[in-house]
Amino acid sequence: MAGIINFLLLISVMCLVLGVGLSVPFGKLLAVATQYQLVLRGLVANFVIVPCVFTLALRGMSFSPDVVIGLLVLAAVPVAALALPFVGMGRGDVPYAVGLTLIVAFLSLPLTPLILALSLPPSEAGLQIDTLKILQTLLTAQVIPLSVGMTIRHLRPLWAEKLLQFLPKLARIGVVFTLTLIAATQARQMVDLGILPYLASLFFVIVCVLIGDVMMRGEAAATRRSLAISTAIRNAAVAFLIVNTNFPGSPALTIVFVFALLSLLVSFIYGKIMIGAAVQSAEAS
Repeated sequence: MAGIINFLLLISVMCLVLGVGLSVPFGKLLAVATQYQLVLRGLVANFVIVPCVFTLALRGMSFSPDVVIGLLVLAAVPVAALALPFVGMGRGDVPYAVGLTLIVAFLSLPLTPLILALSLPPSEAGLQIDTLKILQTLLTAQVIPLSVGMTIRHLRPLWAEKLLQFLPKLARIGVVFTLTLIAATQARQMVDLGILPYLASLFFVIVCVLIGDVMMRGEAAATRRSLAISTAIRNAAVAFLIVNTNFPGSPALTIVFVFALLSLLVSFIYGKIMIGAAVQSAEAS
């Protein structure tokens, strides 16, 4: 079953990321990339602050090594393509989120294995991380589909528009179906996990939101919401692939699933709260 889930999830993630590449012209990516300060803030928040906070905080928590592994893998795989609809619902800066998603996807190739090599503890089951497999996962699931999508968009924009009519919807259906399979296979483990890992996951999701929000203080409210939501919704799909490949059958997979669900819920609530606050502020003025 793990092999089937990995295959379905990989195809779904590839389609989702391909859709992002198809939707972004090179010019828009360059326009975001030239906003050096905003991009740097996003990269520091996701590749430096979040992994450091997770690593330091987990040292003071008495969780099993495999639960810690799951959370640290999430810390090392930032900014999911799945975050983009939530940025939109939260009236965030969608072009910035798209550009950051693309930049992070390429930078994850060298940085994610490095972060994991520095932070992961030994697995309870004696399983070891395979850096080559992680590189293969990142290449297959992110870098190649992004590159192909952006190339098609640049060379054949009409093809890109036709593919965008159905590809993102198909990808989201695939992700939801795969998550349902994971929930079905992990139901027992989710019950056995206990309440504390759930609370820790909620805590870390909220911390991610605050990191993204604080890093954009002084910028437009839409940009703050964009980075806060993008930082909270870690790339759980890639985390699933890494965990299922390197730590199959461990509680690491369960905690990734729990975190993924909580991150979507918290990001949705955060967006609604911030929109409500902005409306009240506008009415008061």
